[in-house]
Amino acid sequence: MTAVIKRDQNPTLALAGVAAVVTVLANILWAIFSGSTRDVLTIAGVLAFSIASGLHAYIALGSARFVKFVSIALITTIIVEIIGVKTGIPFGAYEYDPARLGPTLFQVPLLIPFAWFMMLYPSWLVVNDLVKAKIPAVLLSSLLMASWDLYLDPQMVNEGYWTWFISGAPSQEIPISNFVGWFITATIIFTLVSKFVGEPISDASNLVPYSLMLWIWLGSFLVNVVTIPPFFGDQKTAWSGFIGMGLVLLPWVWRTWRQR
Repeated sequence: MTAVIKRDQNPTLALAGVAAVVTVLANILWAIFSGSTRDVLTIAGVLAFSIASGLHAYIALGSARFVKFVSIALITTIIVEIIGVKTGIPFGAYEYDPARLGPTLFQVPLLIPFAWFMMLYPSWLVVNDLVKAKIPAVLLSSLLMASWDLYLDPQMVNEGYWTWFISGAPSQEIPISNFVGWFITATIIFTLVSKFVGEPISDASNLVPYSLMLWIWLGSFLVNVVTIPPFFGDQKTAWSGFIGMGLVLLPWVWRTWRQR
């Protein structure tokens, strides 16, 4: 397994750890509170996760590759999201609430590319720990990202952060095209990352990004599968996200366990 417990004394990695703790706390409090407090916690959680991923990427990749990774992630996702909102391609017809996720650019909250980046980076690390061949790594990373949205989208749609439109009418139903759009977008990003950034080889500890990946996978399952408030009791979301992400993460966990 790529190094997990090395160079933990690096102060930048320590800051990444603090940001990871803030992420988890924001996620937990999100389930407890409601209204405008949830909006603040959503923004705080995304920014904290992004900082954790960014700080780790800076240490693990070095400044030049870090800039390339972040640039590819942020530029690609803001372009795809703007196209998506304007045309419905590739995700389907949707629009964001312009008042709840901070400043917007062409009707897309500027927070959204950072929400992509925060999970793109640990997904790339996890999958490259599992497989080394470029094409399988790109495809598995993309599957992991698209499967994460099986958790994310129902939660955010229920909260009203964005709205889907089916045949021109607002709908709580999330179209299958959204999963396809996520997979395509992630494939474009990871293909560019594979070409211009390369394999994430480093002796830096991966404890922070790996812990956050497991938190998202298992924490999201727990908050959805339990039926007692403040848990969500959404069995379909719980199991689809758990199984979808598990297609990649279960083999990774098993491999990690055997190599401990």
